[in-house]
Amino acid sequence: MRNIAFGELLEKLLYLSNQKKGSLAKKLGYDISYISKWVNGRNLPTQNNISNICKTTSEFIVESLNPISKQELKHYFEIELEVNDDNRLTEYIERSLRESYIDTVQNRYFSICKSTHSQDNYNSMMHINPRLRKNYLSKDVGSYISESGKLDIILSTNLYKLKSDDKVSIAEMKSILAETQKNNEVKARILIGFEGSEKDTILNTLIIINMITSYPNLNFEVYNCNVDNSNILSITKDRIFHSAIYASDGRCLFTNMSKERSIIDDIYYSLEEIIKNQGKLLVEKKAPLDILKDKTYIQYIMGQDLKWVLGSMNEFFMPSDLFMELAESIFGNDEELLQELVQINTFLQNVVYKSNINVLIYESQLMKYISTREITFFNMRIKLTLEQMKRHIKNIEEIIKNQKYIEIKLIEGNFLEAIDSDLNPSIYLSKNLKLIKTNPIGQVNDYAVVKDMEFNKVCDELFDKMWYGKEGMLLSEKNDILDRISKALIYTRIISGEIN
Repeated sequence: MRNIAFGELLEKLLYLSNQKKGSLAKKLGYDISYISKWVNGRNLPTQNNISNICKTTSEFIVESLNPISKQELKHYFEIELEVNDDNRLTEYIERSLRESYIDTVQNRYFSICKSTHSQDNYNSMMHINPRLRKNYLSKDVGSYISESGKLDIILSTNLYKLKSDDKVSIAEMKSILAETQKNNEVKARILIGFEGSEKDTILNTLIIINMITSYPNLNFEVYNCNVDNSNILSITKDRIFHSAIYASDGRCLFTNMSKERSIIDDIYYSLEEIIKNQGKLLVEKKAPLDILKDKTYIQYIMGQDLKWVLGSMNEFFMPSDLFMELAESIFGNDEELLQELVQINTFLQNVVYKSNINVLIYESQLMKYISTREITFFNMRIKLTLEQMKRHIKNIEEIIKNQKYIEIKLIEGNFLEAIDSDLNPSIYLSKNLKLIKTNPIGQVNDYAVVKDMEFNKVCDELFDKMWYGKEGMLLSEKNDILDRISKALIYTRIISGEIN
């Protein structure tokens, strides 16, 4: 309520709630003479106590309302009649009292410092030189669910300029949101930039890919907004604003939090405007059936400079008969789709497997496949028979031995050890098209088609860094790879009872 003196507003609130000055004085712990001076404008509360006075007064007023007086108060403040949330009403009155107080003080003492206005009006909490509040970015986020059961978050930062611990905290936030979504409606958008140090290219890019591929059933989008700073802004709609400001050496100088509704609204809608006008969605999600029927998949395998990172074993390197055997068992009722798979199989066998391809395979996932026989066939999880799995592995061995254009390396470790996740992404790169497989959950098993050109280049840089990875991380000798596959098959035969 602008343009009304603090005392007048206080008097009006007491009238609408049918309360006496003495009752408010008792609630605040002041003598009634103080309240009288405030109401008649002869004096004002001190600046040091105004925040607590406004908060306690607003709570006292709302608690005193009956259904009729509540409607009268809403009409006076021009609040929507359907708003029945007492917390929102309390926040509105508290904010109105503070704004009225500041206006009154400024009219009486024009020389008041504007920073006092900011400190009281924004209701903020600041911590100097702390560590990033990781709990807010992950575990505490669920506490900010609105009463309607909704959580809407926008986070803006440049991962490339943050310290590793802070990057990991942001990445792990998605698992908390996925847990929260079980009983609530969750929406999250992340704004990132790619400017900064190149020394952590693998970690930075895999964290982004992990955010894209994990929990695909979550309403979670990542945008390139050319964010070029090392700060973190996080806004939870209608709930809280959080910021962390960093120095150039990565030290967190201070964090700031505010529950001031006007500030939260301003920042939230400003970031939404940035997303709308500047944001470039990193990937477009497509279901496997769509990516097959709209020819995206065959366009990929027809591309140049194919490079694969296999985080799980899939339809690649299958013998022709096994490929169609699985295709018919899964898609046998769809003639159009089967015909597309026949074309894909023909192209794989006669062109792709005779071309230059660089392939990175996580050894842990290859061994897991040999022991469990579980595979993602066009990102659909199925379990092969022992005989089917052996045919597949035998074909892989033949390709390693005989196809001189195909180079395969085993990844012996985990490039994402910093993150508490056993997910290893499958990434398919070509000169003009990039596909990333999400981690299947239930019926949600999308492919992520890279759309942002800058992220497209980042993915190429990621593969090159991984291909020439640090010493001891990769196994590249053909005989060593074949030996490990052979031993794993022997173990499987023993477990299955073939060898006694």
